[in-house]
Amino acid sequence: MLARIPSFVPSIRQHLFSLENRAELAYHQYVMIILGVDTSEDYARIALWNNGSLAGESMTEQRFHHAEGLVPLIEQVLAESGIEKKQLELVSVNRGPGSFTGLRIGLATAKGICQSLQIPLVGIDGTFLCRAQLDDSASVCVLIPNRRNLLYARWFTGMRPDSEVRVMAIEELLAHLNKERKDLLVAGSAAGSIRGQLESIPWIRVAPDKVNQPSASQVAMLGEKYYSQDEIYTLDPQYVELSVAQITLGSRGEQ
Repeated sequence: MLARIPSFVPSIRQHLFSLENRAELAYHQYVMIILGVDTSEDYARIALWNNGSLAGESMTEQRFHHAEGLVPLIEQVLAESGIEKKQLELVSVNRGPGSFTGLRIGLATAKGICQSLQIPLVGIDGTFLCRAQLDDSASVCVLIPNRRNLLYARWFTGMRPDSEVRVMAIEELLAHLNKERKDLLVAGSAAGSIRGQLESIPWIRVAPDKVNQPSASQVAMLGEKYYSQDEIYTLDPQYVELSVAQITLGSRGEQ
């Protein structure tokens, strides 16, 4: 039986009924060799998923080295895992939110690989990637870095989002959490950078650092789980617009 596909996974829900087609069903259940790509933050991360398990994983050594380092990193992980590029059957990519430049580079590289090998592409929401690593019974706020004093924030109850992705200043977020006054687990790579401020709020817990960082293996694993239709011609990075006030802050060099 196929896993139920959450309604909030981008570009997946609308294709659910295509899985009733027997040919697609057989393909979906077939064990795939998957390349996971995550360029949403400072370091580019790559993982290979084979036979339902991790075959290889690595990240660039330098920050913001996506353009120069991503393709060599993919070649390195393929070589170390003993898998040839032509054996890839699906590419799964973190579609954001995150670094605008990083997301564009990652998606362009992923599309290039898919076009050259004639294999499908699937995009996974970055906030869900983080949420999926945590206990599904908790109320969670996922925080992803935006720019200097801004964060991407999204609230979940269980595995279901309670909000769209929001761009918030740190001070705005802390004021909101103080006002909410309810037990909440805060996760995501941006949570670690303000851990002290978050943990000073009595009803806030911060997830361990090991589950807060981006994970290319999680991108690959969820790509296998939720792939239903090729998105190579429809997938774009997930950008979240700034408010007028946030744009003003940025123009003053505070962003």
